[in-house]
Amino acid sequence: MISIVSLNNKRSWRATLLEKIIRPIPLVKDERKEQNFEKALIDSETPYTLPKAAQKKFNIHKVAQIDETTFEIQPQNNKISKTIYYLHGGAYWWQPSNLHFKMLQKLADANQARVIIPVYPKSPRYTADDVLPYILYNYKKTINKYHIMSSALTLMGDSAGGGLCLSLLQLLEHETIAQPHRVILFSPWLDISNSNPDMKSIQHTDPLLNIEALAYQGEIYSGSFKTDAPLVSPINADFSKFPPVDIFSGTHDILYADVKKLSRRDNDNVNFYIFPKMNHVFVTFPVPEAEKALSIVKQLITY
Repeated sequence: MISIVSLNNKRSWRATLLEKIIRPIPLVKDERKEQNFEKALIDSETPYTLPKAAQKKFNIHKVAQIDETTFEIQPQNNKISKTIYYLHGGAYWWQPSNLHFKMLQKLADANQARVIIPVYPKSPRYTADDVLPYILYNYKKTINKYHIMSSALTLMGDSAGGGLCLSLLQLLEHETIAQPHRVILFSPWLDISNSNPDMKSIQHTDPLLNIEALAYQGEIYSGSFKTDAPLVSPINADFSKFPPVDIFSGTHDILYADVKKLSRRDNDNVNFYIFPKMNHVFVTFPVPEAEKALSIVKQLITY
């Protein structure tokens, strides 16, 4: 199913203004530049610590029983009826941002959910060869620690984290542990090669991502895998084996090209929510369209 979602058939003024503001600002680094790469290498070798600002603003804590880089956000009222296992985006190179934590607190509060956030190893120091076994191990430990039932578990992720969700589903195919009841992806990175020619017609509308720069990061992340391997480019996976998947995407996002490509396939278990003229991972932005998307999410995981 493909749903076109808009507010009164037009983009909100906040979303329009935000795009104009961020367009001239280089918010996303080009890691092909030597000085950027060297800093990214140092950052990826440095153990992650939760920012103090996040500790003060959100109901978040480290889950030491799992590991030193897994965190849990709880509803402000501490009433929990379900679990969201969330894999954050960042091109497999960058750590979660304050925008992630703010959105995840909203998800926790609105859905009476604990949100588990494993901050997985990052490139360029680490690759898919490290990340995939880590995330499978972390998922298993999370399920066992909280005794989570499949019916109360939703797998979510954005951008690279969305792709990683689909990689995790493939790893879980032969596991006996509880599987997610539902999978919800925001602006997922489905093909790390960025080889879809339709991306070029979207590039001028996308103020955040660059096709070639992002493909470079994907190639480094792939490690020993070919860039078209389903475990790193899950657009090539068999979606019929997955639980229900819901994908949220904006059309001012180069990654929308592969979302559209996937939507042309016969996958009855995949639903698409397309937001015209919205940017990459718009669900984290302070715009009405984000609130609309999160309200749909609430409906999807109310069971």
